[in-house]
Amino acid sequence: MKSISKVFFLLTCMLLLTGSSLFAHNGKKHGKAKIDSAQAVAPASQHQHGGHDSTAMQAAMSPDGDHQHGLSEFPTLHPLVVHFPIVLLIIAALLQWVGLLVYKKEITIVAWALLLLGFIGAYASSTWFHAHTSQLAPAIQAVLEEHEKYASYTQWLSGIALLVQSVNLFFLKRNVWVNASMAIVMSAAAFFVAYTGHHGAELVHKHGVGAKGYLLEQHHH
Repeated sequence: MKSISKVFFLLTCMLLLTGSSLFAHNGKKHGKAKIDSAQAVAPASQHQHGGHDSTAMQAAMSPDGDHQHGLSEFPTLHPLVVHFPIVLLIIAALLQWVGLLVYKKEITIVAWALLLLGFIGAYASSTWFHAHTSQLAPAIQAVLEEHEKYASYTQWLSGIALLVQSVNLFFLKRNVWVNASMAIVMSAAAFFVAYTGHHGAELVHKHGVGAKGYLLEQHHH
């Protein structure tokens, strides 16, 4: 009973830590001075984004009035979902190493639970909440292909680790060599999800893909 209580306590702490980091600025102002909208889009008007005229991007980025925004306002829910597997898979890999070094069952189980949630998040981001693009310039398309390639690596590695570690925990009674092997596989998944996020940030912040639906197929949600 004490063991189960420890597992739930550790898992709750990790989920609270994850949630607080993801929603740290929700509903709060950052305290920085507001930038005039004309100044905000001025740099974009001085060049083209991978072959696309920045006029379309400026139109997408322009404010559309002061009103309440709900989930229906988002052209895609991909960015709202994708940050969960990034955080969960990285923490799961770290905890797997900690559990291996100190050989604590509770830590290993929490790492497995976070791996499960991270895999679900990675799968959901790549399928149900996948952002469908349109009319990308070759340079942007190349970045997108890298982004999707490493997302696929993440999904496969985390899925394999989840399957093997499930057998290890519930049937093999935490075999130390399997634990060590899965720590390596989970670390690889954590690396790939971080690299996937790097390319995703490049698409959004460098090329503007997805900002208010820019370069996205509008009939997909």
